[in-house]
Amino acid sequence: MDNPILQITFDFFHLMATIAWIGGMFFNFLVVMPTITKVLDPATAGKFMKALFSRVRVVVYVSLLILFVTGIPMKIASEYYVGIINFDTTWETVGFIKHVFVGLLELMAIYNFEILAPKVGKLAMSGPSPALMLLKKRQMMFGMISFLFGITIILLSAMMNYL
Repeated sequence: MDNPILQITFDFFHLMATIAWIGGMFFNFLVVMPTITKVLDPATAGKFMKALFSRVRVVVYVSLLILFVTGIPMKIASEYYVGIINFDTTWETVGFIKHVFVGLLELMAIYNFEILAPKVGKLAMSGPSPALMLLKKRQMMFGMISFLFGITIILLSAMMNYL
């Protein structure tokens, strides 16, 4: 990619998608979730979370698409790029590790949005139960792991800028 305007455009959209996805996760985990449990009763909190995550789901999936579409040409255009899976340089190794975390985070997002959240929603309609509490704990665990993976991806991206 020799066109600087194209490079800037790809980089801009890549960064915006990263901010939307991982920044949203950060905000949700540190601000929204703790506030909801302090302010809203469980039924209202459930309705709010359902509405919130229906919108978050769209943001995450659009961000993933943008990251994929912009990331491939950006990586290939990098002066450090050697091959798809190559460990000859530290930059390539860190990039590979970063993309493993991205892939795992994508799988967890799909699992959470498409499998776990619908199960929680169905069980929540029946009222409190041990099975519902177990699924909610699983959601929190996945949320915490996703949050840590997001931070790891940002750290690895920062590392790649200096390798």
